[in-house]
Amino acid sequence: MAADQRPKADTLALRQRLISSSCRLFFPEDPVKIVRAQGQYMYDEQGAEYIDCISNVAHVGHCHPLVVRAAHEQNQVLNTNSRYLHDNIVDYAQRLSETLPEQLCVFYFLNSGWGNSSSKKGT
Repeated sequence: MAADQRPKADTLALRQRLISSSCRLFFPEDPVKIVRAQGQYMYDEQGAEYIDCISNVAHVGHCHPLVVRAAHEQNQVLNTNSRYLHDNIVDYAQRLSETLPEQLCVFYFLNSGWGNSSSKKGT
């Protein structure tokens, strides 16, 4: 992680050069540069506070201590994707399946609830 924050304009210029245009920004005319988050709030480079209703954190918030601790503990053991065989993914799927109807017993784990930002409902 960068120790110092660069100016918003510099970050935007680097993003436009290095990040695919298919990864769209919210408010592209004047994007918000979020520099940190805690609980349900996010903060921009000027310190303005925003309630985060869309960043996949509605359940526990940003930086929840239990989630941070669990991620830290897991990262000390293994940090990889689901394409390798590992007990944790099937253990979790099994626990999850016990809470759902039998018709919902096959899982596909992703890192985000967001699909292609350009896709439309029903397509």
